[in-house]
Amino acid sequence: MRIERNQWESDFFGREIYQIYFDEFIPIADINIPHFHQVTSGDILYQAKIPSGDLAKIDFLQAQGFRFVQGEIIFQLDLAKYTKDLTAYPNCRLATAQDLPTLKSLVATAFPNSRFRPPYFTQAENQRFYQQWIENAVKGAFDDLCLIAEQNGELQGAVSLRYNGEQAKIGLLAVSPKHQQQGVGKRLLHSAILQAKAQNATMLEITTQLNNPQAIGLYQTLGAKIVAVNCWFYYLSIY
Repeated sequence: MRIERNQWESDFFGREIYQIYFDEFIPIADINIPHFHQVTSGDILYQAKIPSGDLAKIDFLQAQGFRFVQGEIIFQLDLAKYTKDLTAYPNCRLATAQDLPTLKSLVATAFPNSRFRPPYFTQAENQRFYQQWIENAVKGAFDDLCLIAEQNGELQGAVSLRYNGEQAKIGLLAVSPKHQQQGVGKRLLHSAILQAKAQNATMLEITTQLNNPQAIGLYQTLGAKIVAVNCWFYYLSIY
């Protein structure tokens, strides 16, 4: 097992955040329990992402005081076999810098139950994190692009997309509260699929929270298959 500083998150949130990694070749019984408080001084957040079926590691973390924070489901959609009519929904357009004020307002309240939530992160930190994410997507600085759905000039929702070779990955997908249950999420996903196929991607990866049944149902309706279920555990050391 090793502990590595998450530089980006530490710098962004202004405090020490570390990631726990397990060596798959070392049995849990042979792991030396780290003295977390000796890594550095001050308040420290330790994070570990564990496959949901790895009960040995989960038991180990809980014995050290780690708490379950959030579960995530990873879906994959085989674009080569995706034959549904992509023209059945209105196209979404690429977001520009002029869309940032409304996009930031959208994502500021879209993910209150993600792993970036109280008591580990404040509501303001949660909002700032996703606002930075969507801004980076519009600028192509992390995700490669952001698509928006709108009607009569009103923002209905947005989705960000990142390419990695033949794989495309959904970053953020958010629908405004006013326009939920109106097919906006499906419209955004269809536009993302069109964009991915245009870039010759053969696989689309989508990650969502375990406590988001609407999103899970939507992805399964599209034919996406579950390929992994992970659990996030946190240990907060306060001084």
